Amino acid sequence: MPFINIRIFEGHPKDRKARIAEKITEVVHQETGVPKEYIWITFQDIPPDEWAIGGKMCGKTE
Repeated sequence: MPFINIRIFEGHPKDRKARIAEKITEVVHQETGVPKEYIWITFQDIPPDEWAIGGKMCGKTE
């Protein structure tokens, strides 16, 4: 059973997450043949100030 964890900046609306989950589920299903009901996806919302990209912190820092 595939388990997919998506870490994103917090604040994305639930309808956007639902669309992302539907599309990722479809691709994983097509590529692996695993039934969609066995593909699990979780979203982990992380505040921007907890991310670093390219060695630089995102969001406000102290």
